[in-house]
Amino acid sequence: MKKEIDMLKHTEEDIKEKKKTADSNSHEVSHHVSAWLEDAKNMKDKTQNIQTSGIRWFNVAKRYKTGKQCYAITREIKALIDRNKNDINWTTEQKSLAKVLSNVTPSVDHDGTQFIFGSRELIFKEALKSLQPSNETHKMIALCGMGGVGKTTMMEQLKKAVKDPKMFDWVIKVVIGENTDPISLQQAIAQYIGKDLTETNKDARAERLREKLVDMSDDGKKKVLVIMDDIWKEVDLKDVGLSPLPNGFKLLLTSRFESVCTQMGVKRDSIFNLRVLNDAEAKTLFFGVVGRLSEGDDDLELQRVGEDIVKKCGGLPIAIITIAKSLSGNIKEAWQKALWHLQKDDLKDLECITHRIFEMSYENLKEDDDKAIFLLSGLFPYDFDICIEDLLRYGWGLNFFKDVKNLATARRHVKICVNNLIRANLLIESDHIGYVKMHDLARAFVLSNVSKVKQASIVNHDNIKDTNESTFERILFKCTGMSEFPQHFNYSKLSLLILMDGNKILKFQEDIYERMKKLQVVSYENLGIPLLPVTFQHLTKLQTLCLHSCLLVNDVSFLGSLSNLEILSFANCNITRLPSTIGKLKKLKLLDLTGCVDLSIDDGVFQDLGSLEELYMRAYNGSPIRFTDANCDEFEKLSQQLFALELEFFENKAQPKNVSFKNLKRFRISIGCELEYDENDSFRNTIDLAIDCNELIECEISD
Repeated sequence: MKKEIDMLKHTEEDIKEKKKTADSNSHEVSHHVSAWLEDAKNMKDKTQNIQTSGIRWFNVAKRYKTGKQCYAITREIKALIDRNKNDINWTTEQKSLAKVLSNVTPSVDHDGTQFIFGSRELIFKEALKSLQPSNETHKMIALCGMGGVGKTTMMEQLKKAVKDPKMFDWVIKVVIGENTDPISLQQAIAQYIGKDLTETNKDARAERLREKLVDMSDDGKKKVLVIMDDIWKEVDLKDVGLSPLPNGFKLLLTSRFESVCTQMGVKRDSIFNLRVLNDAEAKTLFFGVVGRLSEGDDDLELQRVGEDIVKKCGGLPIAIITIAKSLSGNIKEAWQKALWHLQKDDLKDLECITHRIFEMSYENLKEDDDKAIFLLSGLFPYDFDICIEDLLRYGWGLNFFKDVKNLATARRHVKICVNNLIRANLLIESDHIGYVKMHDLARAFVLSNVSKVKQASIVNHDNIKDTNESTFERILFKCTGMSEFPQHFNYSKLSLLILMDGNKILKFQEDIYERMKKLQVVSYENLGIPLLPVTFQHLTKLQTLCLHSCLLVNDVSFLGSLSNLEILSFANCNITRLPSTIGKLKKLKLLDLTGCVDLSIDDGVFQDLGSLEELYMRAYNGSPIRFTDANCDEFEKLSQQLFALELEFFENKAQPKNVSFKNLKRFRISIGCELEYDENDSFRNTIDLAIDCNELIECEISD
């Protein structure tokens, strides 16, 4: 029995390790796992109650009873171990974001009182009542109102309210914005429920998605809420796969345009209009953000000026919050100046007032870096989770950080900038740690009204001809649905180009970059691209090159000719070899090899990168970078100059020994096991040692 218990413990440890790995990678875990672990725990407890020592030789009855119990439990343990082999299957299928896991009773504030204002409380209660699965009258519900009035805020509160009491088994949310391409919407929904659509035809994809949704709802037995946020124009639900709505489904829309919702089939009595705040509510919101004022003369003056500012904001929450944050803790003269700016042109249109408020908040930013990061953030698509690390890497390539000599210092600057922008309500905290978002009105202000930097975010390649090719300095281009890059793409002043979300293989003209010789930053994300030497040979000023989740179909040796490159990322790309020519990049400060499967590194690469400060080599699904003995020898010397390192070694024959990490300030290191990683965590310093590694334990690491 003791031998079988030992075997059970080993099996249990193995299952726990696999579960931890699956959870860290957001993979689906069979429901059999939790049940098996619980049974294993009960089995071990059961064996503790059996007396296996101290029984005298002649106490035949006790010996017989113990033997019988041990024999029975031995058979149970063997059956439990066999159950692991037969019932538990491990998969790399991603967990569905839509599945509602909570099963708690609703908290007291879910009756709508979390909206402080009485004008919204009734709307919230009525909308929540309409969303009840038992309410068959309202299949489609819509929240309507002008930009910045709080539609998305109320939608998020409704989403939370229906999740906590588990009114719905699945909640699917997609953000529409100006892009109503059905292929993109189908993909967004499929991604949210953790399914793949392999069909290329729109109608076939719609039919396939509908099948998956019906299966998910078990033909109405499971309740499903689909949320479509911020619809600008009519979406044909049949093209998406949602018309007619399957049994058990409800649809919640938010839009600025009531007519769009009625065109999509929402009944008049299912449309809830959010209005601006009344005067009392607007004052409460404003002074709640700026903080309580005292009873002095200056504060009484501030009270009067603040009330006049609130009147000019027209009860629009985003305008009130933004200007309140910019004035919080500021002097009386700053309040007076803000009021003067709002009054001088006698602005009456709320959109113009909001623009003026964003303009003032932008001008009130004290640091040039804050302004630069704000403008750069406005380039990303609508409702996009903007990675703060990307802001650092792009900003470094654009020479944002004057007099900053290393990336570690620049990263601190970026975090301070982002914090300042969040406090000014110019950026919004994301649900994901390490990311931020930008409100669509703030983004519209950046793209339309800030003349310091000409930049464009092109989400529909049909609109590319509408842009002025001679002026733009930064462009983000979504390549969805394209097989060939536009031949007339000719932007001679570009310093930054981001290409996202293309087909498997996107064809480029060989001379594409010959017309854009001023490029300092190039980023490809989710693209299939042939990297041709002749394509990149003209990019002599390039400082940042990011290739993220790209299918690279050529050898990357020629990148060694980009002599001014300082940041190079191959994160989650399919390269299998890092060629020796990369060692020619004498100015390279950051090299990111995250997620490169079974990558081998040519001898000489590490020893030639004399300026390297940061090296990221986290493995993908247990497939670490394959180090040779020569790589280890070179890495031992390189380790002395690194400020940041992400490194995994498990099942490697060759491992570095005489390392010195005296300069490390940012690190995730794992020796002998896979690195624990939670995609919802920010980068936190970690060392995991599953084997005896005295050399690493004794090396110096900076606090």
